Amino acid sequence: MSDAPMPVGRPASTDVGGVAVSIAGWLHGVLLAGFMLYTFVGTRPFADASVAERVEGSPFDRLAVFGLFLLALVTLVVHHRATLSLFIRNLPLVAFTGFCFASMLWSDYPGLTLRRALLLVFLTTIAAGIAASLQDLRRFHSWWFVGLTGVMLVNLIGTALWPGVAITDIGVRGLYTQKNVAGLVAMITVICGVTWMLGVTRSRSVGLGLLMLLPALLFLVITKSKTSIGLTGVAVMAIAVFACAEWLGARFVLLMIALGFLAVNALLGLFAVYDFDVDALLTATLGDASFTGRDELWAFALRSAQERFWLGHGYGAFWDVGLAADPLQRLEPGTWLGDVEIGTINQAHNGYLELWLHVGLPATIAAALIVAAGVVSGMAQAIAGPLSRSSRAAIGFLTMLLLLYLLHNLTEATLFMRGSVFSNIAVLCLFVLSRGRDFAVRSGRA
Repeated sequence: MSDAPMPVGRPASTDVGGVAVSIAGWLHGVLLAGFMLYTFVGTRPFADASVAERVEGSPFDRLAVFGLFLLALVTLVVHHRATLSLFIRNLPLVAFTGFCFASMLWSDYPGLTLRRALLLVFLTTIAAGIAASLQDLRRFHSWWFVGLTGVMLVNLIGTALWPGVAITDIGVRGLYTQKNVAGLVAMITVICGVTWMLGVTRSRSVGLGLLMLLPALLFLVITKSKTSIGLTGVAVMAIAVFACAEWLGARFVLLMIALGFLAVNALLGLFAVYDFDVDALLTATLGDASFTGRDELWAFALRSAQERFWLGHGYGAFWDVGLAADPLQRLEPGTWLGDVEIGTINQAHNGYLELWLHVGLPATIAAALIVAAGVVSGMAQAIAGPLSRSSRAAIGFLTMLLLLYLLHNLTEATLFMRGSVFSNIAVLCLFVLSRGRDFAVRSGRA
């Protein structure tokens, strides 16, 4: 007999563990890809939704969301420990989502509220599944940049192939239903790319990032979405200031504070020139004090919200309730809003007024505070957290999106609105940011 040692194979537990990790990674990848496809491409790209379809909803959307929801449930079970921690940290968000669902009890249209609140619940669960299974912030950030760049290329190619569908009189809408959504997606892509480049360590990667940004910048410009173009400029400047503050130190921070005070004084001086008349100042600087007719719509939405001050009309139960019951039917002809074709307008063009219409003022304030708390948490992690540079860049991307979400809802209505692009992303951002300490612990162990 030989005295040579017996060959030692890998323990069965190691093999099982490797398979489990592989399955978990596969679930996360499929769920993230499905979420991004649904959010940024949809089930019917380059198609218009009729008023009737907006009321009933798309069966393709229901099928896609339900499939992703089931996959998210499996993912949450697989990552049950992270799931429990995730939901404890996000109890206000979970409670708000539950309140939206409960609003069917006092809704003007309980059936519509049930369907639309369920969509919100499903999408929230999908976002939770992605966040609970997330293992690497840098990889997550990179896949977003690659995926969004692909979406930009699809939009540009589609616009070239079907200009009659993708180009409108007021701007390019691409594969979306309107130019504002197209501009929003382009804005998100630019912010994703700029923050991604802050996390790289090689100059070659910076060049690649700049090249990948070109389609997004081109598409953003041709959408002519003033809101998205303006917010993109503000965001890029803010990111540049934060990056320079990190590189140059306290003197640069003091310089920026001084410039901020000068800007405030200049703004006050400008107000004084126009006798503190906001309308006159807006007309002189923007050329339109009505924000393209939004002031009349805002006044109508405010009056309607005050009718149900505390609890709202029910989640999803104000607009898109059928032509006969459309809220604009109450208006007398003779005004811009009263003469608009019924069914054309289906939002208040202000996310805070819109959510007030749906679930009341207290819940709207709570929703805004939930997002604001996410911004504060993200800023703390990005500026002073123990994460690596690339991970802090990813955190900065998510934080900037939440900040833009609050600003964007001053002129558009996406604040926790079911199925809207920005709402889907904001919920995911909140979940991922709440797990920042988990990634910090891993970074410390590495």
